[in-house]
Amino acid sequence: MDDIDILHRLRELRPAMGGALVRIADFLLAEPAEAARLTITDLADRTGTSPGTVTRFCHTAGLSGFAALKVALAEQVGRSGASRWRTDIGREIEPADDLDQVLKVIVAANTQALLSTADQLDLAAIDQVARAITEARGIHLFGVGTSAITGDELRIRLQRIGFACWLWPEVHGALTAVALADERDLVIGISHSGQITETIDVLRAARGTQTVAITNDRSSTLAAEADLILTTAQTGAAPADALADRHAQFLVLDVLYTRVAQLNHTRTLTALETTAAAIDPHRTPKPKRRRPPPT
Repeated sequence: MDDIDILHRLRELRPAMGGALVRIADFLLAEPAEAARLTITDLADRTGTSPGTVTRFCHTAGLSGFAALKVALAEQVGRSGASRWRTDIGREIEPADDLDQVLKVIVAANTQALLSTADQLDLAAIDQVARAITEARGIHLFGVGTSAITGDELRIRLQRIGFACWLWPEVHGALTAVALADERDLVIGISHSGQITETIDVLRAARGTQTVAITNDRSSTLAAEADLILTTAQTGAAPADALADRHAQFLVLDVLYTRVAQLNHTRTLTALETTAAAIDPHRTPKPKRRRPPPT
């Protein structure tokens, strides 16, 4: 077959793909070497799709079938480090680029992620989740990897204004917590792809509580398990875009936190003043500016 850059082709085709096809594309872009070793059934299981959908994906990508996809992936993985560089660092940044170019590319990616997320953000859903947080007895957050970092930022903010909020750092703790939760509690699962099995398991186990999914894919398995869904814009699948994707998550959580603060204005002010007073003794005062010696 022709020597093609299959990962480049998938990045270009991905914005026009539907939800199931996007999940396959995301997996191939993130794990091309592993995907090259899988059977069609294994790939379908890993992406929450079916062998028929995988075959349709291959045809959408301009390939004759799954065997051609595996050959294209194997050839690309076996090439020089240029392929891995494009996948992990980004095809718009080359090793010889100066830092000015690096900065411009990264700023552009982050700006686009924020603008795209803002354009599609469901503000009615933000308000619903903010009210659910306000009314909840306890808020349980779960995510793995960088999604856990995103969740911890929301935990810190909500705890500071007086909400009972926990981030569970591993799945056993999370499953134990949601097993003891009931309709008075809120469980929030965070996963960019919406296909992380641990996060799906936590929301699935949280029957009887209100659940929220924060994800990039409204058609994902995680979203299907949630009562309420907040989405970020689909900005790209390459690991080089990972921080831009997290910034998009932070934007959603920033808007959500601010709405919670608005709905609880008096409580928020009291909590912020109380916690500021507790922290103030640990702040070093700014040094006084020295006057220049007389001339």
